[in-house]
Order: sequence, then C-alpha cells, then structure tokens
Amino acid sequence: MLQLIRLSKTFHQPDGDIRVLEGVDFKLDYGCSAALLGESGSGKSTLLHLIAGLDRPDSGDIILAGHSTEKFSDNDWNDARRSLLSLVFQQYHLVPTLSIANNLQLQARLCSRLDKDFRDHLVDRLGLSQLLSRLPHQLSGGQQQRVAIARALLHKPELVMADEPTGNLDEHTSESVISLLVELVNETGSSLLMVTHSPAMASHLDAQWQLHNGSLMPYEYA
Repeated sequence: MLQLIRLSKTFHQPDGDIRVLEGVDFKLDYGCSAALLGESGSGKSTLLHLIAGLDRPDSGDIILAGHSTEKFSDNDWNDARRSLLSLVFQQYHLVPTLSIANNLQLQARLCSRLDKDFRDHLVDRLGLSQLLSRLPHQLSGGQQQRVAIARALLHKPELVMADEPTGNLDEHTSESVISLLVELVNETGSSLLMVTHSPAMASHLDAQWQLHNGSLMPYEYA
C-alpha cells in the first residue's frame, strides 16, 4: 500500500539547516498497521505530512497503491487526499457550523462514496447515534475524536494516517479511542499509519517503528 524510498527532508533555518529525514526506507502492506514513535521534534509529523502530500521531500519517492508520487501535481495530491487517503489529527478539525451528522459525512460526500449502511454501522460502533443533531462544541473531546474517526473511515480509504490522535484525551478515553480506531480500520481492510509518543498506544498496532536522527528503525520496548 505504501512504500518510502530513500526519503529525505531538510528544513532551512536562518541559524542553520535541520536535517529531519535522511534516506528513510519503509513499507506498509495492505491491511496492516504501524505506529511511528520518536521524541518531540524527531520528524514524525513531518514524515506523515510528506506521505499525505502536505509537504514535499527534498529527494526520494513515495509510492501509494503502486503509484509513484514523485511527479504528482497539487491536483493529483488533492485527488489522493479526497479518495485514497484519510487523516485523523490531534485537533479534531470539525466544521463548527455543521451538525455532527454532516461533519462525519463530509469527506464521503466530497468523493461520492457515501455508503449509508456503513455510515449507520460506524455511528453505532462509535456511540454517536444520540449526538448527530448536535454541533461540535456541544461534544466532549473524546466524542469529537470519534466523529473525526467516523469521517476518516466512511469513504473506506486505502490508507488512514493518524497524527497523535489521542494527544488531547485522558488515558482511559485514549485506550477506548485507539481500540475502536484499530478495530474499525481492520473491518474496512484499510492500512493504518499512526504517529504517537505513547508506546502503550503503539502496542495496539501490528508493528512499531522509531524515528531517530533522521532514520527509521524497529522500536524496541524496554
């Protein structure tokens, strides 16, 4: 599903260059999940943004579903983010003026993939049935993140990427949200790549990797 080939990225700052990624190689198969750990500032979010086309690497290639993105235009990336990919962030990014029902259907409608039966299934599994007429500000953080997960999964993307999806939640709510995310991703057959600072959250996924000094390596639990 995803392959990174010698991916490198440097940020140019007035006080010197910051080499964030240096020749990163990685592969994630269809239907598999992987957690990406690392210290703050190690480049975890940068790597996710590159895979999503929100930033561009200095060199190397990103292969999505067998297609090289090296020559992707902005429109190509927009199409990929609309249908092939899905993103879940630490901030929920719900549209404040839309009801929960309309928020969770937003991406599926944009790519004309609204499956009403699957929508009802997600609403039931994520405990959202009594919340559909509310606005985002009327929900708790955990409830808003469940809406964001439903929105990310409803159009059945091939790759779901989550950037610290439980960063704003307490430990108990985090466990519940991650468990549901992994279960539902498995149901859709999507692949999942999640950035997290928590080894406990990472343990829910099939594989754990660590980004350190610009390189990606298997994570070893202490």
